[in-house]
Amino acid sequence: MTKFLIAALLAIAPVAAQTPQVEPKPPVTDREQVQADRAKAATEEKNAPTARPWDRDANGKRPWERSSVSK
Repeated sequence: MTKFLIAALLAIAPVAAQTPQVEPKPPVTDREQVQADRAKAATEEKNAPTARPWDRDANGKRPWERSSVSK
């Protein structure tokens, strides 16, 4: 009986020690890629206020970024 348990343990232990395989991510569609590129460009545009100084005023704002409400 003990021989059977030892043989079963030796046969089952390597199988139990294996990790499950991780499935690869599905490829990104063209639409998702465009959305990601646009979001990245918007973030870079927001975080880089002086990246294009030729289209900004003295305050670093573009004409369309100025607030319409003036006090």
